[in-house]
Formats: sequence, C-alpha cells, structure tokens
Amino acid sequence: MTAVPAGTANWSSSGTGAPAPARPAVPWLTIIPLAAMMAYADGFWMVSLRGAVGAIERTQEPFASWLRESTVLLPAFVLAVIAAVTLALRWFGPLLAGKKAFLTTALLVAAAGTVAGTVILAASEAWDYALQHDLMGSLHHASSVQSVEQLDQASLGLQLAAFGYGVGLLLVTNLVVTGWTVAIRGGRLDVSRQQKATPRRTPRRAVTGRARTGTTDLRRTLAAVALFGSAAIHLAVIPDHFSHWVVASAFFLALALAEVAGGVLLLRRPGLDVLVAIAAASAVPLVLWVWSRTSGLPFGPDANVPEPVGLADSAASLLELGTLVIAVVLLGAKRRGSGEPDERTTASAHFRALAVVGAIAIGSLGVAGAVPGWLGELPSSGDTTHSVTH
Repeated sequence: MTAVPAGTANWSSSGTGAPAPARPAVPWLTIIPLAAMMAYADGFWMVSLRGAVGAIERTQEPFASWLRESTVLLPAFVLAVIAAVTLALRWFGPLLAGKKAFLTTALLVAAAGTVAGTVILAASEAWDYALQHDLMGSLHHASSVQSVEQLDQASLGLQLAAFGYGVGLLLVTNLVVTGWTVAIRGGRLDVSRQQKATPRRTPRRAVTGRARTGTTDLRRTLAAVALFGSAAIHLAVIPDHFSHWVVASAFFLALALAEVAGGVLLLRRPGLDVLVAIAAASAVPLVLWVWSRTSGLPFGPDANVPEPVGLADSAASLLELGTLVIAVVLLGAKRRGSGEPDERTTASAHFRALAVVGAIAIGSLGVAGAVPGWLGELPSSGDTTHSVTH
C-alpha cells in the first residue's frame, strides 16, 4: 500500500463509497493576518504623506483617518493576498516544498500588497492634487496667472515626488510586515488548507449535476453579495439626501430593501420570477444612473442638469451591472433547464474567494464614498446633486 502524503488531495474515482476529492481550501488564517498587517501599515504611510504634502482639507484628525481608511481598504488587501496565494498554488501546488517556493510565495504576497497600496496611494495623491488645483484656481483673482501656474506645477511635482517615495516605503514595509507575520506564525506560510474528504455515494451522472449546482451556487453567491453591497451603499446615501429631497431618500430605501430581499432569495434557489425581478431591480437604477450622468433627469430639484460621477454611485453601478449580468445568465440556464458543469481545478476555491472578496471590496469603497468625510472630504453625490440616482 502506498501512503498518501499529508496535504495531498485524494483524487479517487472508484465506485460508491470512495472518498470525494479533498480539494484545497482557502487558508484564511494566513490571508487575514497578512492583509490586515499590510493594510494598517500601508495606511499609516499614506496618511503620513498626506499630512506632509496633501490638501489641507484631508489632513484633519490623522489617527481617526488612518484607522477608518485602513479598515475600509482592508478587503482590497485581502483580495491582493488571495491573488498572490492563488498564483503560488498554481505554481507550487498545495504544499510549499523547499526554500525557493517559500520565498517566492512570500515575495508574491508582499508584491501583491504593494500593488494594492500603490493603486490606493495613486488615487489619494491624485485627489490631493485635484483639491490643490481647485484652490490654485480660486486664487487667480488675487495673484497673477503666472504665479498661479507656478504654484500648480509645484503642487504637481510635490505630489509626484511623494508618490515615488511612498511606493518605496510601501514595498519595504510590506516585505518587513510579511516576514514578521510569517515569523509570528512560527514560520508557516500556507497557500491552502485541506478540506476533509467526504464519502462519494452518488453515480457519475449525479456528480455532474452537483458540479452544475456548484457553478450556480457561485453565481448566486456572487450576485447576492453584490446586491447586499449595493443595498449598503444606497442606505448610506439616505441621510445625505433626506434634508434636500425626501423622494430620493424614499427611493433609495425602497431600492435597498428590494436588493436585500433579492439577495436573500438568490441564496434559496430562486425561480424565474425572482430572477426577472432581480434583473429589473438592477437594470432600472443603472438606466437612471446613465441618464442622470449624461443629460440629467427631467425631474427633481436639479432637473435636466447632468450630475458628476462619484465613487459611491460608480461602485453601486458596477455591482448592479454584475448582478444584472449574472441574473441574465441564470435566466438563460433556467429556461434551458441545464447549466455548464464546473471545471474542478485545484484553485477553484481560491477563485471563488477572489470573486466574492472583490465584490465586498467594491461595496466597502462605495459605502465609504457615500459617507461625507470618511475618505477625507471626498464629496458624496449629495454634496452636488439630490436626484434619485445614488
């Protein structure tokens, strides 16, 4: 009898009673600490750089800003670490054998966190420059055009220099944080954890049907998470609209309740009528959003005035678009009475985690963008308009 090494999946394909494949699962106890350490460490440098060269509107309450923004951005770092361990799983398998695999995986994690931090830092520096540019523009009455242009160029150069220094700080910090976190965990760096094998008691045809269910379950779960994220964003913008236009607040409340109900129903094997309702609940706000951002809605306090695109409405629209696509795909599968079987790959659990955490990250950014002051004087849609679209 040949022993099966620990941590290796058992891919037995024998008849009834044979164990089902023990497929690698996502090692959350590795991913969460690494992501949290990088999120809060990188957040410290971002807030520090902002305090040195950022717009004055975004330099108030640095500790509260660091804690709040790092927490909001944590799902983005979780997404980055999952991507790194997924790639390592593809390259080296469920177990990291040897120093080369271990060190490469650690470098992948640090690099992925640095990429996430760099994107966030670039957005932060760009927003600081936009605020400073607006301030320079307001000074043109009190100063000469040449001096204003010089100040604007100096501000741009300062932001670019801060960005360059910041990327270096993030890279060094993430390398140190990754090594420190791995050391605290006793030198362990897992790219997967083994799921317990379960007895296989169904024929091959039933297994195919189960694979189809697995695919549908992933789609339903992803759409449900997107609906819950959209609902959270819509609930977050209600207070900002309530004092300006009650109709908008009532619309957002009704839409959020519909999205929560749709998300719950999606997790309970919905029928055709539920899928149609979910598609409509995603399509209607999308149409209103495009309409309001292009020509302006013909009703409301700012009728026929195009609205600016903001972080909250962009995030909600992206989640609604994803939900609409999934609902249409599920409708087609329902009408055909079949679905495509799920291709069983060793990284499938990791890819499912990537999709779901990605939707959570978008929702988290949308909620933060909807609440005034959460991302440092980032204007919510209610600051400039009070229509019924985010």
